[in-house]
Amino acid sequence: MKIIYLDQNKWILLSKGWHEGAGEVYDLVCELKKKIENKEIMIVISLINLNETLKRIDERSRNKLLDFMFELSQGNTIAPFRDWIIDDEIENLFLERIGKRINIQSKIIRKGVSGIIGMEASIKGDFSEEAKTERLNKVNSLETFKTIFSTPESISRAKEYSAYMKEQIDRFEKVRIKERYQIDKKAQFETVLKNFFREFIIKRGISFFLKYGFTIFRQDMTINDLQDLMKRLPATYTYFSLEDRRSRDFNRKIKANDLSDLMSFTMGISYCDIIFGENMFVDLAKQSNLDKMYGVIITSSLEDFKMAVFDS
Repeated sequence: MKIIYLDQNKWILLSKGWHEGAGEVYDLVCELKKKIENKEIMIVISLINLNETLKRIDERSRNKLLDFMFELSQGNTIAPFRDWIIDDEIENLFLERIGKRINIQSKIIRKGVSGIIGMEASIKGDFSEEAKTERLNKVNSLETFKTIFSTPESISRAKEYSAYMKEQIDRFEKVRIKERYQIDKKAQFETVLKNFFREFIIKRGISFFLKYGFTIFRQDMTINDLQDLMKRLPATYTYFSLEDRRSRDFNRKIKANDLSDLMSFTMGISYCDIIFGENMFVDLAKQSNLDKMYGVIITSSLEDFKMAVFDS
């Protein structure tokens, strides 16, 4: 089964075409629905998708798009990029040494409310296993999913999140200027990579060294060694690469939507088979060879998306 991630503008494109009732996009959605029913594909929805939709002021427009997203995704979700994903990816480097591995994708691609926030739901109390399973299924059902993300509280949270992301722009710009003060592009990249490695990788590596009794680091590691190690961490390296590529262009100011796209593209590229997204981040991903590195089809073209879904 192919797992597909749609950027927000592509959800809007497909929804608009579907509600027009005829045409190329309408026909495409009809075929997508058949493939979903036959379990040939799964289209996942992210918290970023929902937040962007919930921000819509017009209630009718908002509900129309939400209903379309719920119908096409069938409540299948992709977790947001979180610290636990970095933890699991790094721990896998240790586990591979002893012939084991965490199935991270199964924790990331899930259903319902717990899946959309990237957490495991649990039922407390003296219940039978059957009763617990029944309640968990109810929590993560499409019905519950729709109910929770159609409330005024969810709309308010989405708007608060949007306002918060706008407030972070100045901080990200200051970090970018601080890290990229060198004129030499190679020196810039090495500084950024070393800072990222120090902040996100080393501490976790030490923690797992204490747990397993061996290390994945060497004292003589070069910049290429650091980068090669990071490439084995799909979401972690994807996030680094996209953020690095985006931040190189000082003529383009960081936008609040960039931060959302960065988070959503990171998970789509790392743990899906096809990502249908907006031009800028598709270009950045391909410049970093992330499509070839992780075996994912990344496109902004409707024709290429159709080929990816139907021709293989």
